[in-house]
Amino acid sequence: MANPSILQYSFQPNEVFIDTSTDLKIVITNPVTGKLINFIGGPNSDTIEITFPVGNTETDLLKNLNFNTKTPAGIICRKSLFGDEFIIRFTNNSTKLQPGEQLEITFLSVPINSKYKPETPAVIKIKENLENEGTASVSINKHPNNTLDIIAWVSPLTIGLNGSATLYWQSMGGTRVVVAPFNRGDRTFPVEGPPPSPGNTRINIPSSTESQRTYTLTVYTSDQQHTHVSVTLTQNPPLITVFTSDKSVPITVDDSLELDLAFLWGTSSAITSNSGLLLNNPLTGSRVKVNPGEEVANFYSNNFENMPSSIYYQLEVNGFKKMTAKKVIIDLLPVNLLYFKYTRKVGNVLSGIVRSFDCPSWRAHKLEIGPSLAILTLYQPGGVTEVYYLGDGDTTHPQIQYFNFTSKGNGVYELSWVTANLVKLELIPGEVIPADKIKSGTKEVTLDSSTTYVLKGIAQNGAVITSQLNVTI
Repeated sequence: MANPSILQYSFQPNEVFIDTSTDLKIVITNPVTGKLINFIGGPNSDTIEITFPVGNTETDLLKNLNFNTKTPAGIICRKSLFGDEFIIRFTNNSTKLQPGEQLEITFLSVPINSKYKPETPAVIKIKENLENEGTASVSINKHPNNTLDIIAWVSPLTIGLNGSATLYWQSMGGTRVVVAPFNRGDRTFPVEGPPPSPGNTRINIPSSTESQRTYTLTVYTSDQQHTHVSVTLTQNPPLITVFTSDKSVPITVDDSLELDLAFLWGTSSAITSNSGLLLNNPLTGSRVKVNPGEEVANFYSNNFENMPSSIYYQLEVNGFKKMTAKKVIIDLLPVNLLYFKYTRKVGNVLSGIVRSFDCPSWRAHKLEIGPSLAILTLYQPGGVTEVYYLGDGDTTHPQIQYFNFTSKGNGVYELSWVTANLVKLELIPGEVIPADKIKSGTKEVTLDSSTTYVLKGIAQNGAVITSQLNVTI
């Protein structure tokens, strides 16, 4: 048994007059409940095959397949060299369909055959060759061409607030077409051109409360005989079909996210965030790059203590009747101190203060330097505050005041350190430092490649300090 198609298919018009020539437009829709479709392009592209019933019976639709097509950029649609089907192909990998989006391809001046039987539609068969094979079919109803008649259709069938659509019609046997209702009265259009005499006009729903409006088209003869057809236009509230992030696990504060978004029937949109970001009117189908850590540090620059660690981005879309919204939430990882130390040691004199974090761009910190003590305050996402001390003015908190290396030649390097207020010190990779070497010491290592060392110190009260050193060869 064949699988159903992933996409939905319809034709405009879905009714035709026999023994005429008309354009037929296939509308290919990704359902609003579907997933993003990225069509594979190139020589082995995805394909969609369309088979029209051709012949001279009531269940056939066309006289022949001698007609051309009109396609969007990146898509071709041609008759197969080996059969009667038309094949849609994709020339590159850039064509995609978000949920709710549509592709339209027009078959130009197709010749409708001359056979009619009441309640006997012609069936167009469709075969998808996408990620899997699937099939679908669309019925086209035929009308006789020897009676007063009119057919009509709307494109698109659904609109958002303040949107509009095009009402199309074709008629047989009349002299004028009257379309109603419009707020300023009915509109009359003369029947022009050979059958099936076409016409069109723009329509809308000029109301913020009316969800549907039915338009009636009446075709009249010169002696006032008439017949009519009705079509309905629907006004939908906004719908967000996609709002996702390319990352879902916690990220560092210097990492970025890409937000994919798509929505239908919106009049305006915005992305808001507790990071302080406000982006007005992002386009549906776009990808937005955001930087949660950078944004939150900037937004809370005078109030670092209240920074959140969970950052949300909310897409809001306004339209008919109500606003709709959807959130993406990402957690920020803590920032790690790599080192807070002096850079120079001459005898027993230390000077030149530096600090570094594993996220170099993080600005939520404060350095206060006094005559005998420097204090580094690190503000973490989530409101946690860490305080580090450097200098002889503090006798309680753990300090690794100096950690550096010198080359002795032949791959031998001497690591040296100075600490304060520690009861235990460990070199990683390496060993626990003997007690008499904790306050100040050296160690020679032999290396054939660059290596990162970490000193881990523990104070009497159990507080821990680390300092990282990259020995580059």
